[in-house]
Amino acid sequence: MRIPGLGLVAALLLFTALFGAHPAAAAEGRVVMVVIDRMSLNDLGTGAFDTIVPQAALGLMNTNSGGIRNVENTHASIGAGSRIVATGAGFLAFEVDEWVQRIPAGEEYARRTGVTAPDGSVVHLGIARIWDLTRALPYQAEVGALGTTLRTNGLVTGVLGNADWDGIPRRPAAMIAMDGRGLVDWGVIGDETLTTDSQFPGGVRTDYERLFAAFRESTGVDFLVIELGDLSRLDEARPNVLPDVLAGLRAASLGRCAEFVERVRRELVPERDLLLVVSPTPPAVDITAGNTLSPVLMIGPEGSGTITSYSTRREGIVNNIDLAPTVMRFLNVDAPVKMTGRPLAVIPGAADLAGLQALNRQLVLTHNVRVPIIKTYMTIQIAVVIAALLTILFREIGIVRREYLQALLLVIMSFPLAALLLPLLPQPGPVWVGVEIVAVTLAVGAAAIRMSRHTAVGAFAFLGGLTALAILIDLFLGAPLQKFSLLSYDPLGGARFYGIGNEFMGVLIGAVILTAVCSLTLTPHRFRGPVLGGAGALFLITLFAVANPGIGANMGGTITALVAFLVTILLLLHVRFTRRLILASAGGAFLFLAGLTALEFMRGAEQQSHIGRAARLVFGGDLESGLQEAYNIVKRKVSMNLKLLRYTIWSRVYLASLGGLILLFYRPIGRMQTFRDQYPYVFKGLVGIAVGSVVALIFNDSGVVASATVMMFGAPPLLYLFLEEEG
Repeated sequence: MRIPGLGLVAALLLFTALFGAHPAAAAEGRVVMVVIDRMSLNDLGTGAFDTIVPQAALGLMNTNSGGIRNVENTHASIGAGSRIVATGAGFLAFEVDEWVQRIPAGEEYARRTGVTAPDGSVVHLGIARIWDLTRALPYQAEVGALGTTLRTNGLVTGVLGNADWDGIPRRPAAMIAMDGRGLVDWGVIGDETLTTDSQFPGGVRTDYERLFAAFRESTGVDFLVIELGDLSRLDEARPNVLPDVLAGLRAASLGRCAEFVERVRRELVPERDLLLVVSPTPPAVDITAGNTLSPVLMIGPEGSGTITSYSTRREGIVNNIDLAPTVMRFLNVDAPVKMTGRPLAVIPGAADLAGLQALNRQLVLTHNVRVPIIKTYMTIQIAVVIAALLTILFREIGIVRREYLQALLLVIMSFPLAALLLPLLPQPGPVWVGVEIVAVTLAVGAAAIRMSRHTAVGAFAFLGGLTALAILIDLFLGAPLQKFSLLSYDPLGGARFYGIGNEFMGVLIGAVILTAVCSLTLTPHRFRGPVLGGAGALFLITLFAVANPGIGANMGGTITALVAFLVTILLLLHVRFTRRLILASAGGAFLFLAGLTALEFMRGAEQQSHIGRAARLVFGGDLESGLQEAYNIVKRKVSMNLKLLRYTIWSRVYLASLGGLILLFYRPIGRMQTFRDQYPYVFKGLVGIAVGSVVALIFNDSGVVASATVMMFGAPPLLYLFLEEEG
């Protein structure tokens, strides 16, 4: 698939997605959510859903949870509107009069919760355990927040169907509709929703006629969840069923599911009601293959098209935690502060299943090749840095020829630009991606090597300037390249969907500083004033791009850029770092960040970026909860960085780069002073880059990653110029 490189088109699409989409607006109707767990996007293209897809708005849904990606966690996260955990406790939902452990479930529920459940209700016996698991998370979340909020506003919840398997209750859909006490107002989820089928694994499957009859009885329910559990049962049976038999069973089950959905659709009034068809958990084989986005369909007043949301700002990609706010908005209910998702919206048009399938293939391909390619690159970078250090420190040994190491250092600096440009090329498969990234990296590196024969500093300015320019242009056009780059965020991972990720944020800051100081070095003395002014303007443009919630939306990157640029520009202006200057600079930076946060906080809740949502959590409630949320944010950042330091190759890259830079300050003796005298502007820029890398480490969730990428334009130039002196 060729990812569009036409930035203008991408920008227009993004603008449409955010400002031209029709929200799932409130209506005097009801919401019905049909859960077909373990259904994949490709299942929609098998023919079973041919009459449904054209009438729907389609999207891909991130299926992350607060723990591992399993059925219990994905369903619980939808009901909470936040990523939570329910492993080992999520299936234990029962009708109030079902017998459990020789007594009615309602009695056992009362023993566990102290709550008397009304007749006809559904109770969840695992609610206490789910709360325990959720409280252990490093952020605040509310189990059953969707059900609790609907109940508080006088609305009725219901649940139908189950995914029972091999005689064991499996009723995860109840967690979508239940409140914080584990209670659903009405439901039919017992054995009466099943029918015997001698051809089906386990001998039983969903009784669609009984389920549909129960649906027709649910006219008083405002939010109804219907579980069609047959695909879940087949997923459990997969290891024990021959592939061709399983394929036939899945096809038949998909046909029955589609027929049921169509019957439900006909009962609803599209101008008044909202029908959601979701697959909370991908098939197990898809998860193993890295294909972790699942389909979501929305049929209602907004008509057909493509789904988006403010939490992702991506056409066709949404979060599972966006579903609860969508239900609430449609039912005219305000979402609680702790819900981090945003309501779904529809970009009007024809439902483009083929386009979504192509998008999904590209995302999965990039996801699967990202780790091996990045790890290979990082390993090479570490090896080259160490070899260069040894060559500088022990020049009499002659480990590797100086010219080879210098060429490799320039190639290393070429990789970020190659990774950014790669989505412009067709990528039929993993091998092609590997070949293309090597070819583009070598092509950029070859141009830099050729330029270095005239001036090494000019080669640095070329690489830094071209990389910074490409990233900035991409950012101002809506980041169409970064959204598919190997060195960027991953929608399947779900940590970030838009703006600038920590990888390219670090690259951008390092490249901008290096470009500025190299340009000053190459400029005759009498013209350095205007060039210095241009460098300041470039710093401001970059800071604006990174900080703007509608462009870069990276608060950690904003802090990093602010400090790194400020240190660099003050050094270039020969300003002495006094205590008063440091305090004044810190105060100014704090006021800038506070103002940025305040502006974002004042935007509408549904339009806020993650920066505004974090501010909303900290400042939107009482003092105690705000302090707790602030503590959780700090704790989460520290925990993530410690994890990355221990287990990822990024930490090795950063430590090798920073350690090498520090070592060269002391050995060989006197060489750093010589370098400082010969390249005063480059030296000051490297100080700014080093400071930026430390700030990035402190103020970013994955600070180790940002620190390592900042140093991509710090350590290699220093090593190159030290090797130059060896000649």
